[in-house]
Amino acid sequence: EIARETGLACGRGVKVNQYLQTSNPDIFAIGEIAEFENKLFGITSAAEEQADILANFLAGDISSYYKGSILMNILKLEDINLCSIGDLTIPENDDSYEEIVFTDLKKRYYKKCIVKNDLLVGAILMGDKNEFAEFKTMIESKIELSDKRDKLLRGSSSAKPIIGKLVCSCSQVGAGNIEETIKSGVNDFTELCKNTGAGLGCGSCKTEVKEILAKCK
Repeated sequence: EIARETGLACGRGVKVNQYLQTSNPDIFAIGEIAEFENKLFGITSAAEEQADILANFLAGDISSYYKGSILMNILKLEDINLCSIGDLTIPENDDSYEEIVFTDLKKRYYKKCIVKNDLLVGAILMGDKNEFAEFKTMIESKIELSDKRDKLLRGSSSAKPIIGKLVCSCSQVGAGNIEETIKSGVNDFTELCKNTGAGLGCGSCKTEVKEILAKCK
């Protein structure tokens, strides 16, 4: 309401451009309120990505700009592991899309992958979401599946077992897993997250990951 009253262009949220500027170039918006290309990205990772781009822009760097974020949902219940990531809908009469489903009733496991032109664009994981971080990276980086297709989409997860206290429930990463990665020579926070998968989901564990990194340095 405040944004509308001040004359800012609004849809479902406050409309922004690729540098997170509103219709008033001196006013910026990020997070749940920011509407980019008619979409709202109400997740922590999107807000962090937007904040980084805005910080760079304010510092004079216009080389990085916002392109939208990968949408994801993670359901955290004691007996259910369920998450979705990316584009889960297939347009009608579009043969460039494929829907690949893998089900194991005995293990209560379900995996649905949406592929477009040999690129993974979306997935649903239920029963085992250890592949979440890997799939998220593949979708964001637009990595071609190529000869890894069958192993990645149809095979079971080969994730490492959780070591120590659980830190990241999204990617099932323990404190011990993070410490081992740091000891192997990974001392950069961003690289640590990429290598372990911690912090790539909802982002709520990033503070704890930073604390572990600081303690191990």
